[in-house]
Amino acid sequence: MTVLFVLLVLLIIPLLAGVSYFGLAVFKISLLFVLILLVYSIVEMVYLRSRIRIGQVEHQVETSRGDFTEFKLSILLQTLFLPAEISVTAWYGLTDRSLEPEQHLVRRSLIPGNKEDIIISMESRHTGWLHLDEVNVSLRGVLGILQVKYKYSSEKDSMKTLVLPIASFDSTAAVNALRETKDGNVERKRVDDRSDEIDTLREYTPGDDTRRIHWQVSARLQSTMIKQYGEPLEMRTAIMVDENTATEEHKSALDWDKALSRRDLLLDSTAGILHEFLNNELYVRLETGERSTAGAFSRKIENLQSYRRQLALLPIDSTPEIGAMIVNELDQISADRYLLLTTRLSYQTVTAILKLKEQVRYVSLFYFIEEPPSSEMEEAFNRMRLAGVDVFVYILASGGVLSERTKK
Repeated sequence: MTVLFVLLVLLIIPLLAGVSYFGLAVFKISLLFVLILLVYSIVEMVYLRSRIRIGQVEHQVETSRGDFTEFKLSILLQTLFLPAEISVTAWYGLTDRSLEPEQHLVRRSLIPGNKEDIIISMESRHTGWLHLDEVNVSLRGVLGILQVKYKYSSEKDSMKTLVLPIASFDSTAAVNALRETKDGNVERKRVDDRSDEIDTLREYTPGDDTRRIHWQVSARLQSTMIKQYGEPLEMRTAIMVDENTATEEHKSALDWDKALSRRDLLLDSTAGILHEFLNNELYVRLETGERSTAGAFSRKIENLQSYRRQLALLPIDSTPEIGAMIVNELDQISADRYLLLTTRLSYQTVTAILKLKEQVRYVSLFYFIEEPPSSEMEEAFNRMRLAGVDVFVYILASGGVLSERTKK
């Protein structure tokens, strides 16, 4: 129903009064004309409604942060000769606290037999789900007296795209530190199990397995010698991520946007580090606080997409503190090197990092902040560096640019 339809209905009253009082033919003709318009509009709308085909909102399943995502709505008018007018209104930002709600309006004239594709473009600004909140379609006839509305809602329809982080990490010093391993990424460890490769020999001591006695060498040296075997051990790296944004501290859309931008850069950096390791065929595991199949050690570059997807599916503020993840890891150390990426640090977290460094070879901390660190935080950095922890501090500058602060 439109304003024009309401006016025509209201016009019937004075026309009826004019016919009954004056009895003039002009009132009769005008009343008949209005009634014909109303009847025609109703019949036209019923016919158009039965002959229009509006598809579901189509969209990309995944995209990368910074790219534009397109939502497409296909409309086909299957009348013989009758055209129609259509307007599509899309809303986004209704459920995104980092955006002011915005409206996208498209108007088209539908030609019988032709299919129109309505494209709604949105910038993929932040990692995670990108929602098109609501789409309203209005169909009108030639005269525009009546209209029919169709509504699509994200609650009923799947109108969302998963935005993946960019595999980007620009710190040359940090990338070099990631690539540093002992003896060309391969070390050796003593093992009690038998293998095809003998590492060294030593004299027999009570309790040794007699199956490991090297009889030929023992006979030659006239002393019982035990075989010690070695196996190659590739350096394994675990990456722990804490993407906290301090939700309760942000009130305005601008504050939310800055917090999410810092989170984006942390996730981009994580994806970039993963790319570095997988591209160099090094074992790496992603830890976000919940065990998953994507969190297993991997060395195949094809798994980068699954890692990026795992990062994108993280709900905002869902990861525990790095310190809590380290405490869970201390009883079952599974990696030789730990890379810690976080937006928050506490005294307990620093203590946990120092304990972790006592048990593993390498620990690197990547700390993402918006303001220069305080003097207390600088003291914590110095404590960790003295213990052998590599500390990298990144400050989110204006415009969403991430800059690495040089060591003090």
